[in-house]
Amino acid sequence: MSRGSRGRRLLAGAASVLIGAVTVAAGPGRADAAAAFAHIDASSFVLDPSDSFQRYGAVIDRIEASGKVTAVPTLGAAIDGPQDFRPTWGLCHSTGIPSTLSPAGFCWDPEDDDWASTWRPQGVTGSWDAQPNLIWQDRRIAVASWHGPQDSDAFARLTFVDYTSTAALKFRDVLLVVPDSTGGVDNFRTFDWNHADGVVWYGNTILVANGGRLHAFSLRHLWAMTRSEQEVGFGADGTKAPSGRWHRYVLPEVGEYYPEYTPTGAYVGCSSITGNRPCLNAISLDRRGSARDSMVSAEFVGANSAGGRAIRWPMSSATALPLLSADGKVHADEAFVSPIWHMQGVASDGANWFISGTCASGSGTCVHKALPDQAPHQQAQVYGGLENLSYQPSYNGSAPRLWGVTEGDNRVAVNFSVP
Repeated sequence: MSRGSRGRRLLAGAASVLIGAVTVAAGPGRADAAAAFAHIDASSFVLDPSDSFQRYGAVIDRIEASGKVTAVPTLGAAIDGPQDFRPTWGLCHSTGIPSTLSPAGFCWDPEDDDWASTWRPQGVTGSWDAQPNLIWQDRRIAVASWHGPQDSDAFARLTFVDYTSTAALKFRDVLLVVPDSTGGVDNFRTFDWNHADGVVWYGNTILVANGGRLHAFSLRHLWAMTRSEQEVGFGADGTKAPSGRWHRYVLPEVGEYYPEYTPTGAYVGCSSITGNRPCLNAISLDRRGSARDSMVSAEFVGANSAGGRAIRWPMSSATALPLLSADGKVHADEAFVSPIWHMQGVASDGANWFISGTCASGSGTCVHKALPDQAPHQQAQVYGGLENLSYQPSYNGSAPRLWGVTEGDNRVAVNFSVP
């Protein structure tokens, strides 16, 4: 669930599946039938990195130069290590997605499979975002972002699932951390108060959304841990071996973006529906062929009401980061106001927008499809609390797919034909 929501909005198993071009209808628990996914002025929406890349980068450089951590040479080297958990290919739980959309995917290890688990999955991305040919270093990899324990935002992690061989999935949890220097001691600390709402993998960059901020990580700095304890870091005095709360690997933040200029780096939060500090509660990548790559974001609105905004942000293939303008900020390309309640995920193919949010019935989560300035149409209802979406583009004759993750009981990472 998106940051700020703590209630359970899970679909009852007896709910019916809704398919086809069903316009969102008016009535209790529904959006206005006449309401369009409408353009709004995007000129005031910016993301400002301030000096965060310089600040975090300096600490990372010093830590790596000290020899206290070792960056693994490739992501594959980390994934191929000891397998602590066992995801399995195949949809072991019902999704509600009709067979006409050819659903496929995998289930998590039983330890991560239900609402009582320690961690909550939120965002989804994969090698289909990382590279135009859909693979990373000859591997097909899906990635999910998680927060925990349970409803807290005390920790955040990424899970990399290598499904190159669906008969033998490989799995790696990576704890997200923040480089820190206090009293002249370089260290790293917990990436806390972070809901890990959404995630985008673009080149060597991993972007993680957290409501009022967008955080950047780099796979060039994937650190192997040599101490397996609950503590995060080198200890208070910086003299211990590195530990990542029982994780074998950690990924330090390299920079972050704020929804307005914040010279002190203080968290200023965000404001859904109105104002110039849009919330980033869902993100995904849009590779548009000859057009410039972009990242799309959406706001979750906790009340049963419309008005959450969806925004397109430019990306730079040269830096594998959001594209900076001459003023050093990222300026939105376009923005929309959505009639869909409780937007949990958003994706785009450059023309169509795909949104996970409340169904027309007023309960459960559905995938909706919208064209700019037209009313959305409901496509499919998905069991289990569908969170973020990710669009896997077509390549070399393959058909495009939509990916999603569910956070309730009987969790799945699912992909299906684009409706």
